[in-house]
Formats: sequence, C-alpha cells, structure tokens
Amino acid sequence: MQARSFMYQVATEWDNRTKEERQLLSAELAAVKTVATNIANEVVDLAMRIAGGRGLSKSYRFEQFYRDVRAGLHNPPMDDMVLQMLANRALSE
Repeated sequence: MQARSFMYQVATEWDNRTKEERQLLSAELAAVKTVATNIANEVVDLAMRIAGGRGLSKSYRFEQFYRDVRAGLHNPPMDDMVLQMLANRALSE
C-alpha cells in the first residue's frame, strides 16, 4: 500500500506538469523506484521463506516473481545514488 500510494502520487504529479517541469521530478521518480523495489523484495523474501526451496522451482510462477523482483535491485538508479540525490536536494533546499 505504501509503495502503491507513493507511485500514484508521483504519477499524478507527472501528469499535472508540463514537459519541461517533469525534469524536476527526477528525484521523486528515483525514490519511487527504490521504495517500490525494496518493498517488493521484502514481500518476495517473506513469501520465499514460507514456500522454502520449492519457491525456486520453475514449475511455480513464484520463481519468476522472485527473479524479476530481485533484478530490480540491479537496475539503475541504484539505492545509494538515490539516497545521495535526495540528500543533495535536501541540503540545497
């Protein structure tokens, strides 16, 4: 719910801005990616603990969810860069 709410909030801001103003949302977009990816990883990790090793079997769709969500951690922007971007913005304001 937290990730979804945050994502829709930023999407609404995106929709309500001009093309030029959208460039100002880079930190928000990066933060949404980080929050959504990390929360999804928490959920998948909990589900994997429940399912155990069977969750890695290709015969279960869950294996694809696990793989896809984990891949999000390795796609830019990386968490440390997002934190640095947000910190720089906070210090400059």
